[in-house]
Amino acid sequence: MSRKVLRSLVVSGALVAGVGLVGASAASAMIPDPVGHSSNESGRTGISSQDPSLFKSVTVDGLRVRTGPGTGHTILGLVYEGEPVQVIATRYDYTGQRWDEVMLQTHSAGGLPAGYVGWVTEEYLY
Repeated sequence: MSRKVLRSLVVSGALVAGVGLVGASAASAMIPDPVGHSSNESGRTGISSQDPSLFKSVTVDGLRVRTGPGTGHTILGLVYEGEPVQVIATRYDYTGQRWDEVMLQTHSAGGLPAGYVGWVTEEYLY
């Protein structure tokens, strides 16, 4: 089911139930992803960056770091196997692919500085 359809159902259901416009706005801000997790309009899932399990390493050479979650976003640079990243947020694109917003923990062999923030597909992180 598309996000627009789900959002319409949530808003309609809230209005029918008599929640009102304020409640409907809050309810429609939560959009379930294709796998069943929920995220708000910005795509953040509420993952805390203080959790040490959110530090991961890249599993391939030349993983593209992008301006946003999805292959349609501009490539900012590359990260390489073994380079550490911290996961800041997670979002699903329209195909259901999971993307992580990450902060580089060291300078990348691809030329990106430590502390740089961008999006990578989660498939190549462990």
